[in-house]
Amino acid sequence: MLSLGERVSYIKATESPLSADVGMFFGDRSLWIYDVGNNPDVSAELESIDSPKTVILSHFHPDHTGGLAKIRAERIYLSAYTRKYIGFGETVTDDIYVRDGGELHIFPLPSSHSKGALGLEVGEYAFLGDGIYTAQKGGRHFYNATLLRNMILCLKRLDAKTFLLSHDERYSLPGSEVIAGLEEIYSRRKKEEAYIDVTEY
Repeated sequence: MLSLGERVSYIKATESPLSADVGMFFGDRSLWIYDVGNNPDVSAELESIDSPKTVILSHFHPDHTGGLAKIRAERIYLSAYTRKYIGFGETVTDDIYVRDGGELHIFPLPSSHSKGALGLEVGEYAFLGDGIYTAQKGGRHFYNATLLRNMILCLKRLDAKTFLLSHDERYSLPGSEVIAGLEEIYSRRKKEEAYIDVTEY
């Protein structure tokens, strides 16, 4: 477990098995877990923490959700689309604000990578999972231009200055840097095309 601040920590992603970074916020009443990964060692580490647990799933991909059955969570927040795969949990359709040792902000995140993505903002940090990444098909990487624009607007509304990105070796990046990169990609759009192909960049 790696610490980012007084209450914020994470467990690094692994390649074998493929497992996403797992974010944590230690609230006064609950341990808030952003994604549970897909690695039995991670599940065991989370379960060893003696605290009630609340889980937020960023999206439905197994490397982010595979360990859910091994986590005793009091509450699970997820999108309606992710619920189709998981089968249970509290559906998030709009911004949710919770106070627990700080203000937590769960929000829908427009995403080309996955339908029904969620983010978690707490203090200076925003957990984004894979939400800002591209869609992939046939070896190509691309953004839906409309979703990309809406994602940029969503990210600009956040107060968090640091974005936490799964599967990125740096994990913690300045939000302004992330937004600037996305805006540069959006600037390449062609009005007659719905998608922005970034395979060659």
